[in-house]
Amino acid sequence: MVKYNVRVVTGNFLLSGTLDSISITLVGTEGESPKTALDNWGLDFYRGAVSDYKVSSHHDLGEIVLIRLYKECKPLVAANKWYCDNVTVTSPDGKAFHFPCYQWMEGCRILELREGAAKTPAMDTLPVLLKVRKEEIQRRQASYEWKVYVEGVPHCLDADSINELENNDKFSFTRAVLFLERSSTKIIEHKLRGYSDSQESWKDLDDIKKVFWFSKTDVSEYITNNWKEDIFFGYQFLNGVNPRVLERCAKIPSNFPVTQEMVAPFLGGSTTLQKELEEGRIFIADYRILEDVPAGLNNGRRQHVAAPLCLLHLSAQDQLLPLAIQLTQSPGPESPIFLPSDSEWDWILAKTWVRNADFHVHQALTHLLRTHLLGEAFAMAVIRQFPLCHPIYKLLIPHMRYTFQINTAGRSRLFSKGGIFDKATGIGFEGLAKLLQKGTKAMTYSSLCLPEDLEARGVSSLPNFHYKDDGLKIWAATESFVSGIIDLYYRDDHSVSEDPELQAWIEEIFNRGFMGEKSSGIPSSFSTVKELKKFLTMVIFACSTQHAAVNSGQFDFGSWMPNSPSSMRKPPPTTKGQANEDNYRETIPEINTTCIILSTVWLLSAYPGDTIPLGRYPDEHFTEEAPKKLIVAFQKCLIEISKEIDKRNEALVQKDNPVPLRYEYLYPPMVENSISI
Repeated sequence: MVKYNVRVVTGNFLLSGTLDSISITLVGTEGESPKTALDNWGLDFYRGAVSDYKVSSHHDLGEIVLIRLYKECKPLVAANKWYCDNVTVTSPDGKAFHFPCYQWMEGCRILELREGAAKTPAMDTLPVLLKVRKEEIQRRQASYEWKVYVEGVPHCLDADSINELENNDKFSFTRAVLFLERSSTKIIEHKLRGYSDSQESWKDLDDIKKVFWFSKTDVSEYITNNWKEDIFFGYQFLNGVNPRVLERCAKIPSNFPVTQEMVAPFLGGSTTLQKELEEGRIFIADYRILEDVPAGLNNGRRQHVAAPLCLLHLSAQDQLLPLAIQLTQSPGPESPIFLPSDSEWDWILAKTWVRNADFHVHQALTHLLRTHLLGEAFAMAVIRQFPLCHPIYKLLIPHMRYTFQINTAGRSRLFSKGGIFDKATGIGFEGLAKLLQKGTKAMTYSSLCLPEDLEARGVSSLPNFHYKDDGLKIWAATESFVSGIIDLYYRDDHSVSEDPELQAWIEEIFNRGFMGEKSSGIPSSFSTVKELKKFLTMVIFACSTQHAAVNSGQFDFGSWMPNSPSSMRKPPPTTKGQANEDNYRETIPEINTTCIILSTVWLLSAYPGDTIPLGRYPDEHFTEEAPKKLIVAFQKCLIEISKEIDKRNEALVQKDNPVPLRYEYLYPPMVENSISI
C-alpha cells in the first residue's frame, strides 16, 4: 500500500467554505487511486482551511498528473458552493505535485485539475491529458457564448444580467457589498438635498460645488478653482483622462483656416505660425469622429453635439496652450474661429464645447471601446480557447478578473437603451452605438501599442507628458515580463505557428473583437515569437495600465461639471459676442443631469475594495520556479518605477510649477491588474 499526503486549501474570504462532502481521486502515469473521501475529525472545508489527508493506493502511481475532486451534497443539508484555492499532493518519496484551482464548485459536481506545470498542446503526450484538455475547452465554449452588443462593435459574453454569470466571474462578497453600498448612498444623498429631481439650470455655477462637497480631492479642488485657465485646458490633453487625442500638426488643415494674423499675439514676437509648425510645436485635437453622430434626449429635450477642432501651441516655457477653436468641421461665416483674445465667455464657451466633445470621445472610445469592450473580447477568447494548463491562460487570467461582471452590469445599467448614458449625455444610446461603430472601424493595432501610438501622433517628445513617461516605463516592464514567460514555453517560431489553441485564440479575437477588419492591422494568426510577445504585451497593458489611466481620474476631472459637461442644451454659437454667464449656464447640463453623471463617475473612480495591483499574483497559476522568478523581477521593476514617480511627483507639487498637481493614475500600486470597475 502506497500512501500520499493531500493538502487542500479553501479560499480565505466570506462564503468560500462548504459543508458538502469532498472526495478525491489521484491519477498518475502508472494508474489511479480509489476515490477517497477527504474527511478529518470536525469541520473540514471552512473559510481559509488548510487541511491534510491521506490517500492510499495499492501501487505507486508514478508522476501525479491529474486529480478529480468530487463535491457531493449531504442529506438534509442545503447544497452550498465551495471555493478551492489549490491542492498539493506529496508522494511517499517527498515529491510535491501542485494543482492550482482558484475556482468555485457549485452543487454536486466533479472537477478535474491538471498538475500545475504550464504546457502547450505540443508538450502533452499522455492520452488522458489530451482528452481532459479537449473536454475542458468544449465545456467552456458551451458555457461562455458570444452575443452582439451593437452591430459592428466587439462582441461580448451572452449574459443579460450579473445573475446569469458563473460564480467564478462575479465580484467577491466584499466588493459586491461595497459597490452596492456606494451606489445607493449617493442616490439617497442627492434626493435628500433636492438635486436629483430638478430639471432647472444651475442658478449659480458655485452651487455645483455643493453636490460633492465632502468628496473633494486635491485635483478636483484645483480644477474647481482653475478650470477657466488656458494652461490647465492644455494640460488635460496630456495628463487628463483622455490623453490620446492630441496630434502634432505639420500643416494647418484646409477646413480649419487659422492664419498668422489670428494667432500672432499668442505665439510671441520672435516667431511665426509657419515656423512653429516646422519646428513641431503646433498640435491639434480633431474630433471629426463626432460628425454626424446623432444627439440624444435629456429630460425629453433634444441635446446638441459638435465636432470641433482645437489648435494648440507648445510655448517657449514648454506649456501647451490653446490657440484657436472651431466648433464644426466646415468653415464659414456661421462657424467662427474662436481665439484667446475673444471675450471671456466666448472663449470659455468654445473651450467647454471642446471639453464636451472630449467627454464623448473619452467615454465611448478611449474608455468603453478600447479598454472594457476589447478587454472582454480578450477574456472571452482566453476562456473559450485555452485550458487552465496553457501558459497563455496562466499569464492572462489574472488580468481578466471581474471583467465579465463589470461589463455585464455596465451594459444593463450604463450603456443600454434607457440607461445612464442614454439619459444623461448629449448623444444618448443611438449616438453611442454609432460612435462605437465608427470607433471600431477606425481602430488600429498600432494605436493600441503605446510606443507606436505616441510616435504616430508625433507626441513622443512632448515635455510634461506624465502619462507618456509613466506609461512607457510600465509598457517596457510588461514587455520584459511577457518576453521572459514566452521564452520559457515557445522556443522558436515553429512552436508558435503550430500551437492550435493559440491560433484559435487570436483568430477569435480578430473576428469577434476586431470584426475581421484587416485594415486594423490586428493579426488573425501568429507565425513568430516576436509577434506573440508584442500582442500579449498590448493585451495586458490595455487591461490594466491603460484602463487605469483613463478611468481612475474621472471624478477628479469631471466633478467640476463645466470642465467635463456630459451634454450641451443649446447649439454651438454661430457668431461671436453673444456669450455670457447666463446663457452659458443654460447651455451646460441642468441640475439632475449633472447629479446623475457626477454620481456615476464618483462610483467608477472610487476605490472599489478587494483590488489586486499590477504585477501581484496571489493566485499562483504558475507553479514552476522559472516563471515565479520572472514575476518577482516584474514586481521589482514596478517598485523602481514607483520610486521614480514618487520623486517626480514631489517636484510637480512645488508652488512654482504652473500646474502643481501630482500625476498618480499610472502609479503601479494604484494600477489594478484588470478591468474591474
